Amino acid sequence: MRQSGKRPGILKRIARREFLISVQLDPPSPGMFPKFNDSLKKLRRAGVKVFDVNSSRRICHDSIQLASELCGTSADVIAHITTRDSSVNGLLNQILAAYEWSDLKNFLVITGDPYESKQAVFPSRGVFQTDSIGALKAIDWQFRKNLARPLNIVLAAAVNQNEHDRAKEGKRIEEKIAAGTDIFMSQPVFDSVQADELFKFYGEHSARPLFVGVWPTLNLKTIENIRAGSVEGVRLPRKEYSELISSFTDENELRRKSAERTIGLVRHIRSSGKATGIYIVAPSRNPLLLLPILKELL
Repeated sequence: MRQSGKRPGILKRIARREFLISVQLDPPSPGMFPKFNDSLKKLRRAGVKVFDVNSSRRICHDSIQLASELCGTSADVIAHITTRDSSVNGLLNQILAAYEWSDLKNFLVITGDPYESKQAVFPSRGVFQTDSIGALKAIDWQFRKNLARPLNIVLAAAVNQNEHDRAKEGKRIEEKIAAGTDIFMSQPVFDSVQADELFKFYGEHSARPLFVGVWPTLNLKTIENIRAGSVEGVRLPRKEYSELISSFTDENELRRKSAERTIGLVRHIRSSGKATGIYIVAPSRNPLLLLPILKELL
């Protein structure tokens, strides 16, 4: 078993009332590992101490494998896992190996979006033996309730505050808590109004620690993709969209204004006292674009 870097663990850091800032990493696709590794080194030098590793429909590094490798550093790491890519037995096997070989303890359990035809190597939309709630129940039972010496794992789940059927989403939050969820991670918010709406909705259903998603709109491609609804569950407010588009006379100016907005938003989230931290989505899968923002927040 490889010795992992010294890190206190997410729940201990939450108990110390530390405001956590995680950078979400998209696993590298073939040929992109050198660039990814260089970006990772720069993020660590910038002071990033929490990473969450996305699970992608693209051909790329596996999220659990990559997160396991990152456990060799002093950073806390959250691996995204989905029922799209593995059977429940397969997920359990991966979690057990990652925990015992690499000391990977944190897992965000999501259902995952199905494969589209252009992404599927074989014509299939995915495995989907169950959804995230079923997977949470299985992990909680097998590794925490059914063992004489339970694994010291942390289970995270998603909350979609943009779901049109709020009653349905509220019920799912409560079901995820019953299934063993320790912390939640929201869909991204883009302004303080969205953040406050999230806090109100979430507070009606859960007192578990909450990571709020933040997605800096640093380039036009990101803005248009979100606005077009190409990212499931993510909603960019009309006012925010209009103000960003009107400033696109110069891309550097857009980045500057968007960075200022993001920094202000994170400070609002932090000062609210209603979130334990944030995770930041890298625009265009390029986390180095986040460095000016991270410099102000870390």
